[in-house]
Amino acid sequence: MTFVEKPPHADPVRMRHITDEALLEELGADGVAQARPWRRRAPVWPEPQPQDVAEADRLIGIEVDFLDKGHGRSRLYGFHYLRWMMPLVSAYAQTGDPRYAREWDRLFRQWYAGRDQVEGDWPGLDVVWYSLGVASRSMHVSRALAVFATEPAISDECWLQMMKTILGGARWAAEEHDEFRHGNWQFATACELLHLARVFADFPESGQWAEVARARILEHLERDVRDDGGHHERSPGYHGMCLGGVQRAASVDPDLIGHPRFRAMHDWLASLTTSGGWVPHLQDSGVVWPAEMLRTGERLLGEPVRPVEGSHLLESSAYAIFRAGDLHTVINYGPYIGHELEPHSHHAALDFVLSGWGVPLAWEAGGPPSYDDPGYYDWYQATRGHNTLLVPGEDYIEDRKAALDLFHAGEHVDAFAGHHHGYRARHDRRIVFVRSEPSYWLVTDEIDAEAIWLLHGTSPWIQHGDGYASSRGPGLLVVPTEPPDDVVLGTGPARIPDQATATAAYGEIHSLGLRRRDGRFAVALFPFEERPPEVRVSGSEIRVDGVTDTFSAHGWARDGLAERWGGDE
Repeated sequence: MTFVEKPPHADPVRMRHITDEALLEELGADGVAQARPWRRRAPVWPEPQPQDVAEADRLIGIEVDFLDKGHGRSRLYGFHYLRWMMPLVSAYAQTGDPRYAREWDRLFRQWYAGRDQVEGDWPGLDVVWYSLGVASRSMHVSRALAVFATEPAISDECWLQMMKTILGGARWAAEEHDEFRHGNWQFATACELLHLARVFADFPESGQWAEVARARILEHLERDVRDDGGHHERSPGYHGMCLGGVQRAASVDPDLIGHPRFRAMHDWLASLTTSGGWVPHLQDSGVVWPAEMLRTGERLLGEPVRPVEGSHLLESSAYAIFRAGDLHTVINYGPYIGHELEPHSHHAALDFVLSGWGVPLAWEAGGPPSYDDPGYYDWYQATRGHNTLLVPGEDYIEDRKAALDLFHAGEHVDAFAGHHHGYRARHDRRIVFVRSEPSYWLVTDEIDAEAIWLLHGTSPWIQHGDGYASSRGPGLLVVPTEPPDDVVLGTGPARIPDQATATAAYGEIHSLGLRRRDGRFAVALFPFEERPPEVRVSGSEIRVDGVTDTFSAHGWARDGLAERWGGDE
């Protein structure tokens, strides 16, 4: 059997089934009454949210089958993190109503009694005793212990079981992670282990936990965080998970704050934040709303965290960013990255997302609701869910050898050029962003194969003049310089951010596919807030809003202005 972590080592006595007597001995107490007021530091946790009260009310009296594989192959693991129970803790913190504590007591004791019987379908991976499960449960249970500390509705039995969960989990994590290995699993678990070691400092083993955890965290900051501050998997969601863990660790171990990668991880997230306050769901990510995390970073760092002004590269993460006013562009030219279990990288390169006026303009499939989703492989991870070229009938190669050929951040225009080898033929793409208003993008592609040029918007596409426009604004007018051989339309699900509520529910995105047999494309993208602009696109000349722009292979000109981005004409 292949193990993604160490072979099973959940000791039946020290971890899995700690006796009451053994726990009380660790605490230096003669009985539960003496042990329950045991002093410890309060865990670090976000502020309770008002909506948690309604969520907690829905949990009152529910019947739960903790062994039910109907949760899904991956979701079963996440279900045993117990995060879904946390509204009970938040509701109690806000109201003091003991019925939320009683419900936690009932559900937790049910989970504890049946945890040895749960079986997962990932080979060699225990549902309960694996890194993210141990780390996540420890985080939630430590919060519950603090909030319910003096509540009589929490029985002695439940209190002991929660403490055993903390103690056994910390022992397991310290043993599991006694040497470095890449990935968000170890990084997040080491951060929580250090947090537990400081919060539960009176456990005799806490010093050893802290030593192991600090060593791993420092290794991850050096070896698992890129020079530009991005986590090596290049996913904003998993970056945020790791940064949140480091923040929790640094809150109880401030020496970590001085590490340069600690600051860089915040800068990376700020650079990807759009004017709408969200970070795009690149790779297997959800839409990230980083405001609270960045405020926590500012509090810890003692100084503001601000995005880099203007257009720039996140060079070691292989993302190019164009930024001008409300308009924000992210271009992916990075590699396919491995992972402990399944890679979170998507089968696309030189793809891009665009935003403006607080909404997505050109969007992508992003991450799935669950890794059990039937569309995970053929939509969310697939090339067809991204804004790039699709070669019909060819499989996309994971080792795509994507590369940056040019980046120019100019006064009037920004330019990006790159290539990749995801198909048999090399794909070259150039994206020029005209910063000077009226602003727009010109995307040029070449591949020696019949290909479909793909773009996804948040509303249906309608024909508009020589191009295609979003049926509602804000949106894009898409105008090819030469008509395609065929137009292909489609739809698919994706999270769509809502700036007003700071949420991103799943909705429908709309695919526009321009097919050409010669694999040559030049397409202009004009953003509009309410109505598409009147434009004329002809060869190397683009006329929009009364101005005329002329493009060459390495330059742009408008009404006496000119700018070059390198190379010979």
